[in-house]
Amino acid sequence: MYTFWNTLFFLLNGIRRSDPKLLAFMFLEAVCTVITPYLGMYLPKLGVDLVTERAGLQRAVFLLGGVTAVMALSQMAGTMAARAQTILQNRLRSHYRNRLFEKTLECDYEHVESAEWQKRYHEAAEMSVNWGPWSGTVMMSQGTVKTFAAMFSFCLYGSIIAELNPWLLAMLVSLSALHFLALRRAQKHEVERILERSAIQNGMEYIRTRASDINLGKDLRLYEMAGWIRGYFHHYRDAHFRLRQDVQRHFYQAALVQAATLFLRDAVAYLYFLWLACEGRITAGDFVLACSAVASFSALVTQVSDSIGQMFQALPPLKRMRAYLDAADEPEPDPAACPPAEGTPLSIEFRDVSFTYDQKTPVLEHFNLKIEPGEKLALVGVNGAGKTTIVKLLCGFYRPDGGEILLNRTDIGSYRREDLWKLIAPVFQEATVLPFTIAENVSLCAGTKTDRKRAEECLKMVGLWEKVMTLPSGMDTEMMRLEDEEGIMLSGGQKQKLLMARALYKDAPLLLFDEPTAALDPIAESETYEQFHQLSEDKTAVYISHRLASTRFCDRVVLLEQGQVRASGTHEELLKSSPVYAEMFRVQSQYYRKEAGVSL
Repeated sequence: MYTFWNTLFFLLNGIRRSDPKLLAFMFLEAVCTVITPYLGMYLPKLGVDLVTERAGLQRAVFLLGGVTAVMALSQMAGTMAARAQTILQNRLRSHYRNRLFEKTLECDYEHVESAEWQKRYHEAAEMSVNWGPWSGTVMMSQGTVKTFAAMFSFCLYGSIIAELNPWLLAMLVSLSALHFLALRRAQKHEVERILERSAIQNGMEYIRTRASDINLGKDLRLYEMAGWIRGYFHHYRDAHFRLRQDVQRHFYQAALVQAATLFLRDAVAYLYFLWLACEGRITAGDFVLACSAVASFSALVTQVSDSIGQMFQALPPLKRMRAYLDAADEPEPDPAACPPAEGTPLSIEFRDVSFTYDQKTPVLEHFNLKIEPGEKLALVGVNGAGKTTIVKLLCGFYRPDGGEILLNRTDIGSYRREDLWKLIAPVFQEATVLPFTIAENVSLCAGTKTDRKRAEECLKMVGLWEKVMTLPSGMDTEMMRLEDEEGIMLSGGQKQKLLMARALYKDAPLLLFDEPTAALDPIAESETYEQFHQLSEDKTAVYISHRLASTRFCDRVVLLEQGQVRASGTHEELLKSSPVYAEMFRVQSQYYRKEAGVSL
């Protein structure tokens, strides 16, 4: 699918989009790379011819000075083009880095949770754009320039030798081919081990980063982990050394072939040219030119091999980047269903839904559940019962393997994802707080687009406004201290209030609470759920938890076990009818300040 040539055109198209001037500088460098050494090769011949012809000083200065001036200008232009490319190469890498970033932002959520997808992203980003001058994009573009220049020069110098003796050119090409194949063998071996090298370097970087991680710092010292961490680092370091040693051994073998072919090639050529000169068949100037052509011809073999090897070394990471960028997401429905009108209560129905992660044990199997408009439903059960999977399916992050999920009697797969997500305001277990202002964290949009009055009302509703008012910058206070040393760090309970304010600001008809209080103590959890219940008003609300603080406020409680509904009813009904639910509540109820009011 991804060949050398279409990958090269893919890169050239990226260059055109990022900055077309890079193509112009690449062409200029290639032309100057041909002209400068070619003139340098002819300059000694010209000088020898002028001396043997006893040319006048004026003519010698004019000719030698003119060629030297052109050569100097060519070298200057080539150097300028090469240096100008450095900034433009960075722009090219930024172009592809942005495309990878945008793909990550917009791809289906199931990819975000996929370890394989994360690995593919890391490989695509690291080796293609994040390795500086060794990135695949840079190496491919530079290799293209060098290969073009070397192949063109190869033909020029070969034509000079062919005029003297075509058989000599054939011998030089044959010996050069041996040298080329030896180098390519070593380069292919290096490419084959590039992924292994990347994995080792990632391991070294992970250990180095974790060693300075503030979150690990306490455990590392108190549990005396330094020796253990050091051992892992040394393991990766030694593995990297052995890998480089193996790669260099192949290049050493190629160097031996190069030395042997170089000796034989140059010895035969120089002796032949010397014989021609002694026989008077070529002039002294031609002898100098021929020797220079052979020397340049020999150097070009290495240059061609290196530049082609550079391009082929860049090929695998560029292919991985293309595969990542071309990865198909689930297509949007066409035509798409119209979302419910604003203010319309939402009903939800899971009808015979089955779902499995990665073709393993089913999480849900023929699952059925109906939630009425405006109903407050608690989904409870032990870890692994399928609660969070239900939320992911309801949000459209995953598609069920069988059955259908209906929103107001319409399959959610018929809605555009953007329309579906506008209907849902979630509060997840992970308290996602961004390094922006408090107001922006509530609205989740830029400050200029934030309705500050509405954000203030939401903060008041959740009981966080008094805390905000104590801050010097109020709602404009930065959070997390990443951009501002005056930024604040909220407690666990305050973070949950912030997330609730965020959900209220969105004002969606469906509220999802997925383990939002898992990090809180039981008393704070009970108080938080009571507040959630008061603020949900006439919206449809689904509470997901393995703890039961939310159940007393809900219209109905559904007990899940192994992806199936095992019991359904009010809190009081389940205490009487479900021994499993009653036992769960009995164990947990002792931790809550407010009792259920039921004798157990």
